[in-house]
Amino acid sequence: MIITCPNCQTRYKLGSDALSATGRQVQCAACSELWYATPSFPNPSVPRPDPEPSDDELIFRADADTLFSAADEELLDASFLRAQAAPGTPAPDDERPTEPRPETAAHHPLPSIDTAGNRARIEALARRRNGMLAAHPIARFRRFFRIALVVFIVAALIAAFTLRTEIVSAVPQLDGLYRLVGLGTNVIGLDFTEIKTLRTTQNGNPAIVVNAKISNITNRITYVPSVLVSLLDGAGAIVYEWTVTPATRNVLPGDTLAIDAQLIGPPQGVTNIRLSFVDGANGAAAER
Repeated sequence: MIITCPNCQTRYKLGSDALSATGRQVQCAACSELWYATPSFPNPSVPRPDPEPSDDELIFRADADTLFSAADEELLDASFLRAQAAPGTPAPDDERPTEPRPETAAHHPLPSIDTAGNRARIEALARRRNGMLAAHPIARFRRFFRIALVVFIVAALIAAFTLRTEIVSAVPQLDGLYRLVGLGTNVIGLDFTEIKTLRTTQNGNPAIVVNAKISNITNRITYVPSVLVSLLDGAGAIVYEWTVTPATRNVLPGDTLAIDAQLIGPPQGVTNIRLSFVDGANGAAAER
């Protein structure tokens, strides 16, 4: 804080607590002039502009003066208060209807209230307000965003279902997820059909003969890997297995390839036979 001697114009710098709010008498050290000094306050700073209003505030500013009249606002407030009051709860003292005196009731009957008309008017006002809010650009953008999000999710689900084979080929770890939801994937593009098993004897020894066809379910020439024949017991555990190399390694689109496999002297307890490809987990099971 700076004070100035009114006689010699000498200036003195004081601390903020040197003068009280009402001031005090001081003496100039240069000319011994006495005067009553009061604290000086800085000029007020330029007022800051108001922050940008929010979307909701813009909506209410737009329709604050044109949506409802004063009578409409009073009618809506009274309706909301009646709706919030619990059944059987006594009304406040200032809202309780006063019963007319017996001697004046006959001469001054109370006017009837058109409840249905008031309700219809309130509903019309509410529809008008909702319509104005829905027509606001922010509301239209939100509706468009919700619709776009729903369309994107539906498209993603359809693509994940129809292109699951290609997806699993690129990311094999997703095969377990598809199987978890009951959607199998055939990455190899081959399938076993017409699986037949036969128990017979050859030179007095028991034998199992397996006949099947490999179908190409793709629209391209597909390489046929080796076939793994697994013998299973009643609990599904593998008892014995061996591989069979197909005579032809390439299958045309929609064509089939026959394979034959036999095992002389199979182990005891075999109840099922499972065929699968050595390079993939796709296969089919056949009961004995």
